[in-house]
Amino acid sequence: MSEVVLKKKPILSRKAKRTIFIVVMLAYPLTQFILFFGYVNLDSIALTFQSFSWTEGKYVFVGLQNYKIVIHNLLTSESTKRMLLNSFSYIIVNSFIILPLSILFSYFLFKKIPWSGFFRVVFFLPSILPIVVLTMTFSFLFDSNLGPVNSIITTLFNVHVADLPSWFGSYPTSQYMIIVYCIWAGLGFNILLLSGAISRIPKELIEYGELEGVGIIQELRYIVIPLIWPTITTTFVLGLTAMYTVMMQPLLLTPENPNTTTLALSIYNSVIQNGSITYFATLGLFLSFLGAPIIMLIRNLLSRIYSDVDF
Repeated sequence: MSEVVLKKKPILSRKAKRTIFIVVMLAYPLTQFILFFGYVNLDSIALTFQSFSWTEGKYVFVGLQNYKIVIHNLLTSESTKRMLLNSFSYIIVNSFIILPLSILFSYFLFKKIPWSGFFRVVFFLPSILPIVVLTMTFSFLFDSNLGPVNSIITTLFNVHVADLPSWFGSYPTSQYMIIVYCIWAGLGFNILLLSGAISRIPKELIEYGELEGVGIIQELRYIVIPLIWPTITTTFVLGLTAMYTVMMQPLLLTPENPNTTTLALSIYNSVIQNGSITYFATLGLFLSFLGAPIIMLIRNLLSRIYSDVDF
């Protein structure tokens, strides 16, 4: 008599295993998002309606008082106006200086000009090195005693060292030096993005243009830029957000100069020095509400200039 072998039914179906796998894989990033983005931002919004009471030892509800103080300082405080001007200057630097230069350099690297390999390393190296190393190197170049820049200037132009400006000590020279540093260090990242976009352009289009006698400037203007316009738009919008994010550059280059502070650096200092956290939370939220619609509008307008092309 033959034995009947009963097939064991699996405890979980394939669909259930797949669901458990997806839930487990999404649990960590979702938890991280809820804690470090959702909770932090909701708590920041709540802080804008509170103020720390030293008598009670806790935060108390003050309504719109913080917003009134922010608006008053924006209209009357010279230090607040300078901080906003410094922050706004990085929009100009990123979107109207670094981005056009990045487009040109990316195109020239794409055309394999002489020494293109050397320039590729020069442009990409700042993007690889840590910002602390970059700022130390940049500060050493312009050091008053040991820096090679001062030595070169005094040798070529017969100028005494004492007549040279304090590159990182006096305002507005210190602000200009931070901008120069941002241009030097910021080119690599943009060139990397734009070079990747240019390399995706079909070679047939470039060859067809060359056969038709299209020059370098015309090729860049009528072929390359329209085809990489989505990447240019994204990079431009990222440059607009620099007003809210630039912090490490003035912190490391001019740590003791309050004239070069930015919005992000002011918020950082308020937390480190146990300053007015609620005030800067209100200022950051207020400026974000003002800036977000403008950034989205600019992105919408830029995306209409050239239509997306799939290739």
